[in-house]
This record gives sequence, C-alpha cells and structure tokens, in this order.
Amino acid sequence: MTPPQILDATELLRRIAARVPLDLRTNVVIIGSIATAWSFRDISGTATVATKDIDLLLRPAVDAIATAETLAKQLFEMDWQPVYPNDRKPGTLDTPEEELPALRLSPPEERDGWFVELLGEPQAGQTARRAWRRFDTPLGAFALPCFRYMPVAIDGAAATEYGIRTAQPARMALAHMLEHADPDTTPISGLSGNPARFLKDVGRAIALWWLASEQSSVADEAWLAQWRDTLATLYPNSQAEMKAAARSGLSSVGDYLPSAHAIALNSVLAPHGTTLDAYRRAHASLLKLIDQL
Repeated sequence: MTPPQILDATELLRRIAARVPLDLRTNVVIIGSIATAWSFRDISGTATVATKDIDLLLRPAVDAIATAETLAKQLFEMDWQPVYPNDRKPGTLDTPEEELPALRLSPPEERDGWFVELLGEPQAGQTARRAWRRFDTPLGAFALPCFRYMPVAIDGAAATEYGIRTAQPARMALAHMLEHADPDTTPISGLSGNPARFLKDVGRAIALWWLASEQSSVADEAWLAQWRDTLATLYPNSQAEMKAAARSGLSSVGDYLPSAHAIALNSVLAPHGTTLDAYRRAHASLLKLIDQL
C-alpha cells in the first residue's frame, strides 16, 4: 500500500469542501487524522499530519445511501478514480454486502497519493462492530462501512470556514475507547508488523488526549463536559455502562504502550515527536479523567 504522506489539513479541507455539493455539506463530517490535524493546528503552527486517507462520514443514517450515491456521481464526473486495495472490485446485484468494497477515490491530480473513503453513520440499534450498507454507482456496487460508535465520534461536530464539519477530538477519542472495550485484534495489513486494530485506535485516543493537554490547561474540563453531553444525548439510560466500557477500552493497551506510541508517531503525532514517557503519562492521566465521568 502507498505509505502515508505529510498532508496539510487546511488545504485538504478547502479542496474537499469545494467538491462536495452545497446541499450535501451538512451530511458530511470529516473524521480521523485530518480532523485531528485541523483541531490541533495551533500547537505547532501547522495543520500537517502523516496519512493517506481522508475519511468522510455520511450522516444521518437515513440519508447516507442517497448521499453516497450523489457524492460518488459528483466525484466521478470530476475525474476522481476508485482505489482498489487488494484488487477488490465493485460488486453486482448478487454480491453480498459484506463482500463489497468501500469506495475510495483519488483526485485526478494525485493518482498515487491520498484518497477519500466514504463511511456511513450506523442505523439505530446496530450492535455489530461493523456493518455494510450497499449503494450503487455507475461502476457497480460498493458499501458504506458503518461502525457502531461513529455517532459518538461525530456528535457536536464543529463547523469550519469551508462549509464542512469536522469531528471533535474528545468525542473521537471516546468512540475509540468504547469500540475496544472488547478489543478488536484484527491485524491491520497496511501497517508495518500488522498490528492489531485496537492498538491503532485506542492508541489514537491517547494521542488525542496528549495533544489536547498541550493545547489547553483546561482540556480536562472541556473533555469531561463533551463526554457527559454526548453520553447523556446518545445513551441516557446506560451512562454508567458506557463509562465502564470506555475505561476497559483504554486499559486494553496498558501492556502495549510502546507499540501504540510507535503507530501514533507515524500518524497524528508525526509533527510533534512525542516521547514514549510523555505518552505513558497521557495514558495514565486519561484513565484518571475517565474515572471523573
């Protein structure tokens, strides 16, 4: 796979927003590395991050399929081209949803560089870690990967000057921790050493907390307020269970912090050079923060 590049989130937000139809922009939230770099651009004076994919979360769930089909058509007409990892091509009417590829598209001027990937907000009641939702394009059928805790990640998404919204770090971190209360040990084939998925995701939560602590002396108050608001909105009857799940997810990486740190250094922490000792301290203080929920 193409290795991560050092990309500028500000420029990418501008370019992507310009290619999303105006009437669809409220249905799109940028999540992941680009949202992180944008949120913490004041720390080092740069919005750069090492990544190769820009995740576009399509919401609400009821409109996600129609949004995916309209957006895909728009990008195809602008000569964006699909990227097929492992040569997994579009399906037909007979292809089961779980065998369909996600739609990844590269811009015409950077065929071998970064790409956008379309994800979907899960339907109400989804309990599986990931579900696939079919949508059709002129090239064939694709599917939106829908992860169960994405509503947590995009709750309260922040507006940008480009007319497109980005997920906020505190909520993305919470979603990662909740997702891995039962750690996902699936290997990530695109990363060196094929690390387990939970190491990347929960390790990202720690990195987000380290960045937030560098950005503000009152990050703890801000994160707690956002977490409480999100849990009260999305899980009004199970907040205690969610707190326990988040703590369990964060604890899952306790014995693997060097590996999680190494992965983060090649992604959202690339511009910052955070030490392993600082990363360990961030993990410990994040555990204490969860206990205050």
